[in-house]
Amino acid sequence: MTKPPRAPDFLFENVGSHGDLMPLIGIAAELVRRGYRCQLLANEHFRAEASARGIGFYAIAHERTHGEIPGNGTLSYYYLKFDRIREYFQQPGAFDERTVVVHTNAFGGSEPLAEAHRLRTVELILFPIRVRSAIAPAWPIAAYAAGPDGKPFSRVRLAAIYHAADRHPLVLAKINSVRAPLGLRPVECALYDRAHVVARAALFPDWFGMPAPDWPELECLGFPLPRSDLALPAPVCEFLRRCPRPLVFTTGTGAGRPASFFSAAAACCAELRMPGIFLSPFLRGCDEQGGRIVRFDHVELEQLLPHAAAIVHHGGLGTTARALQAGVPQVISPIGFDQPDNGHRVELLGVGRVIPREFMSGARFAAAVREQLADPGLAPKLSRYRMALQGTVAIERAADLLERSARASSKAGERAAS
Repeated sequence: MTKPPRAPDFLFENVGSHGDLMPLIGIAAELVRRGYRCQLLANEHFRAEASARGIGFYAIAHERTHGEIPGNGTLSYYYLKFDRIREYFQQPGAFDERTVVVHTNAFGGSEPLAEAHRLRTVELILFPIRVRSAIAPAWPIAAYAAGPDGKPFSRVRLAAIYHAADRHPLVLAKINSVRAPLGLRPVECALYDRAHVVARAALFPDWFGMPAPDWPELECLGFPLPRSDLALPAPVCEFLRRCPRPLVFTTGTGAGRPASFFSAAAACCAELRMPGIFLSPFLRGCDEQGGRIVRFDHVELEQLLPHAAAIVHHGGLGTTARALQAGVPQVISPIGFDQPDNGHRVELLGVGRVIPREFMSGARFAAAVREQLADPGLAPKLSRYRMALQGTVAIERAADLLERSARASSKAGERAAS
């Protein structure tokens, strides 16, 4: 009789774009290096990235973008791809009592399944907006808290908003519709007790997260910045030789309609008379301005940004962290999700500017870039955070945390078997 495949030691799950998945892939790769077996449940787009690092892979989605933005009136945020994740859990060898589930969202599709199967779970918090605060709420809510009526807003209105969101009938109906078939008790609040979650940690440094006094106890591990040994592609190197210190423009891997952004980018390059590198798998054709603008689907920012004068981007945390690591100015034009809050934090650090997407234009991009490149006080700030990220060990620290959870899980399994 054929034995079922060996269950993974760690089961990672996330439905997201490049900035969401690469930190998890980096952590899983470190665990594989230490001799553990890891499985990733993610978008098909990341199969090659995972497989190249010895990580098992199971596709739970095939589209390249997130789809609907949380908070737009839909319930798409809750238990994304749950049915597909449940299919994985039903496979022989998908997990055993020692498997540790790792996710980044309390409402990810693996969460209720981990609870139902009593699997120890570790939640890795990718963005500061995932941590609720009444004292320092995420941007743009923070703008109201800092206004003239800030104190009553924070004390009364914000508390009422949080309370209503946690107990909204549609939200609770969605949560309980997933829990009931798994034999889990119904809940009356979205933020219910999750005893199977044995550890939480933040994947950003405390100087970026700026923890408020009412944050829960939470270790900030730092930005997980996987190192790559890949050299810059030859076409990129050729362009940099011909057009040194370009501006880099990207909307990330999750934005499927970037035409207006790159139209503004081209106008920015023309006004500043600077070359540009446009990064997007969705952009087809662009104003090349006599060979001074070039487009690539993707280039690793770790290798590219040290050659750039500045970067203009959407505010995804992975891109933001790479800009801080490279010590280059950044202009952020957020779309949604965590991006407005990330941009606000970059402004608070004094190393970038935010141009709201509704006010985006080539002239505004150019003015923001020009202002930063001319600011003599910017270089010391950029250097400070670049130095802070040199030799970062956030991936190793996250792997240590998961390894401790695995040892505790193994001991619990041994006690259950005896």
